[in-house]
Amino acid sequence: MSTLQIITNNPALFIKLIPPVLMSECFCLQEEEERGKRQVLVLGLDGAGKSSMLMGLTPGESAAKRGRCRPTRGFNFMSLNAPACQLDFLEIGGGEDLRRYWSDYLRRTHVLVYVVDSSDRSRLPLAKDELHRLLTVEPQLPVVVLGNKQDKPDAVSVSELREALSLGSVTETRKLFLLAAQLGSDGALRNSCRGLDAFQDVLLQLV
Repeated sequence: MSTLQIITNNPALFIKLIPPVLMSECFCLQEEEERGKRQVLVLGLDGAGKSSMLMGLTPGESAAKRGRCRPTRGFNFMSLNAPACQLDFLEIGGGEDLRRYWSDYLRRTHVLVYVVDSSDRSRLPLAKDELHRLLTVEPQLPVVVLGNKQDKPDAVSVSELREALSLGSVTETRKLFLLAAQLGSDGALRNSCRGLDAFQDVLLQLV
């Protein structure tokens, strides 16, 4: 497991900030496939819980540290060794100034993970608009939509989230999964299927 966080108020400087070796790991898909690596792009509005989700995948991270996780202002990189391959996660912050750069990274990834705060009902329309903007850029890219914070009392259900995000309008030819998730009291990622294994299994199916 390796992690790296790049924080910058100027996303255009990202290419200059990341070392050449890491840039190769992030963006050279053909080479990475030959080396058994797969790229996973993690997007979502600010405060959706993207960083906490990644920490939930990290063995040994304390629940207290996850609870102190702050919204990403730049970029976050993490590698996870799975049985079949290595998953390289690139998270991009969800602030308005960063969202315009999201689509630039879609062609450089194998799977898109889109994290939504299920309890932030007022921003679900914005989350939907941003998601569908991404879907139009790369029509064939597999997508996992993660309905996060299901433990919150005002969180929408999975069926309500599907409707709020207009997932029914997505073409049947696209591989798309909707999972409900939360961080439990022990800090481990939970979802409505079979815990953390379900999320990893879906990713491994798609890569």
